[in-house]
Amino acid sequence: MSTRIASTPPRWYSATWRSGLLAGAVVLLGAFLIGGLTSIAQQYLPDWLRSLSNSAGGWTMFSFLLVWASRARPLLGGFLGIVAFQALNEGYGLVSLWRGSFYSEPFASNWTIIGLAAGPLLGVAAALTRYGSPLWRALGVTPLAAVLLGEGVYGLQFIASTTSPIYWALEIVLAVLFMGIAVGRMRPRWASALLVVGVWLAGSFAFWFLFAFVLQ
Repeated sequence: MSTRIASTPPRWYSATWRSGLLAGAVVLLGAFLIGGLTSIAQQYLPDWLRSLSNSAGGWTMFSFLLVWASRARPLLGGFLGIVAFQALNEGYGLVSLWRGSFYSEPFASNWTIIGLAAGPLLGVAAALTRYGSPLWRALGVTPLAAVLLGEGVYGLQFIASTTSPIYWALEIVLAVLFMGIAVGRMRPRWASALLVVGVWLAGSFAFWFLFAFVLQ
């Protein structure tokens, strides 16, 4: 008579070598591909979408989605958040150089610093939307939605005269949509819903303030 031993599912912070390598490949290759394609596509994008190639919201959304798609757990996700930002940036830079456009030295642009600072938070947040409790799944969406809302308001307020306001308005719509879905799926009590929305709005204000008054 054989005895069946139930296997314990991996913890939220753990990963096997196989799952870790697969997640890393998805993020690294996906980010290089998207970054390179962005360099090519920006000359063909319609005016209302052209800001995608040079917006924090665009890079943040791509990085978030790549870590989420890789199914990385939060601990690994924090590292892959950095990888995603750097690979997006370097993929964009390499293709730009190949096309004859000037680009800074590898790992020497402002996006490199931004990726090192924001990558871990974004990667952990993306992973939490898969492996966290209902509350943490909703909170995991707030960094992405905060960047989209904060940059959307900043774009409409400060640079709508030189770029298409449609893109910045679209970022705001996406931020509200993502948060609406996240809170709705949580089926929260009012206290939990207010906490998630409060974190989102506070993050949005911090991002807007940083872009409007600190980085200028």
